[in-house]
Amino acid sequence: MKNSRKIVAGATILTVAFSLIGCTSKESINKSTKQEEAQKEIKIELTFLQNECDRLINKDEDIEKTFQSYKNDFNLLSTSVNSTAKVNKMNKDELEISINNLEKDVDKLNGEEALKAYTKYTSPKTIYKVTMMDNMHLVIEATRGWDDGKDLVISFFYDHLHSSQEDINRDIKPTVNDITNGPVYKLRIIKDELQKHRDAFSKEQVEELETAMKGFDYSLDTQLKTIRSYKNIVNNPYTSNNYEYEEEEKYNGARTYLTDFESNLGVAKPEY
Repeated sequence: MKNSRKIVAGATILTVAFSLIGCTSKESINKSTKQEEAQKEIKIELTFLQNECDRLINKDEDIEKTFQSYKNDFNLLSTSVNSTAKVNKMNKDELEISINNLEKDVDKLNGEEALKAYTKYTSPKTIYKVTMMDNMHLVIEATRGWDDGKDLVISFFYDHLHSSQEDINRDIKPTVNDITNGPVYKLRIIKDELQKHRDAFSKEQVEELETAMKGFDYSLDTQLKTIRSYKNIVNNPYTSNNYEYEEEEKYNGARTYLTDFESNLGVAKPEY
């Protein structure tokens, strides 16, 4: 009987041991598969960037729009693989050098590093910080109104307190262009990036970002309407309480939504 018990006990131990070996083997295979998939996905993203780089160098289609999208895509992958290669401006030499350096850094990745990089690449935190955050804070600065911000209409108002109507009319168009080509354009880039990476964010995160952008949209649209209708210090849109309260309410609401979004994402700045 004792020998039988020993045999049973031994068989049980072997069964457990083989089971553990089987589990370990499956975990190892799963990990290896994930690493291979990550390496494959990163290579696909690199190939896409190489093709886009060629388009930019050959100046196909809308260069400005293509470049802004390429710049964000490039820097997102570069940041994810811990490469020092970055793209900042539309320059043929810089584009060629950067893509070559990024390719070298991607080729150096082993399986474990590739999996870590791809996890970072698809993280909403990384995506937001690299492709949207800087532009978002420029938009915030441009829509802060009277609160020591860089609202171009507020500046225009102060600069033309004692200007003639002729001077005011002369300066309206350049200011409108600055708003359109500055914060309005930056906000459009943010919207494009959110659409591109929409699946990486939760439904709640998307709603917070979209609600914030609607508020900033309103502020910028109000700026354009205000500057276009500006007459003089006696007759100007800023004498309307409706303008002040409504724009401030929209701005504060947008800023609250964005603050909540950034806080939950773990990227909030102490002060805008």
